[in-house]
Amino acid sequence: MKKNILIRKNNEFILITYFLEGMISIIDPEQDFSYLPTAISYSDLGKAVKTKLSKSRDIGFDEFQRVFHSEKIKNLPKVLEDEMKKKFLYKNKKDIYKNMNFLSVEIQNDKLVVIPWHQDSIDGYTAIEDKDKNWVKFEYSSTLSDEKLGEVVMNAFKYCTSIYRK
Repeated sequence: MKKNILIRKNNEFILITYFLEGMISIIDPEQDFSYLPTAISYSDLGKAVKTKLSKSRDIGFDEFQRVFHSEKIKNLPKVLEDEMKKKFLYKNKKDIYKNMNFLSVEIQNDKLVVIPWHQDSIDGYTAIEDKDKNWVKFEYSSTLSDEKLGEVVMNAFKYCTSIYRK
């Protein structure tokens, strides 16, 4: 069973969201969307990552169809962006995402896999490749302490790239 989260980080906040694993990975629109401070301790960040990973789960075809075709999932990006604008006083979508880093954390076969992403559009991302065209990713034991997990995540953000930052 795969568990998967996406972590977004900019200058004002860290947002961790978990995925439901069906035909494709899909954000659970029913989850709590909490904005963590960027000055969070490694231990608290590691706890938050583990909590969100624990909520990621496999879903069957019928549940996937229900979530995928729901109004809540269709409206989720706009709802989150409106919330971010209100909470952090952003003027527009570009202000939200121009300094955003994207990072995935997955559990695969009892390994913790951390994947930094390249921001290739205002709110989109793609894999970062090394010189041999392999995805840049870091693998760890799934039993890392909260402190170590938080540290690993914060350090992995250094590998994120963006078309908006040269």
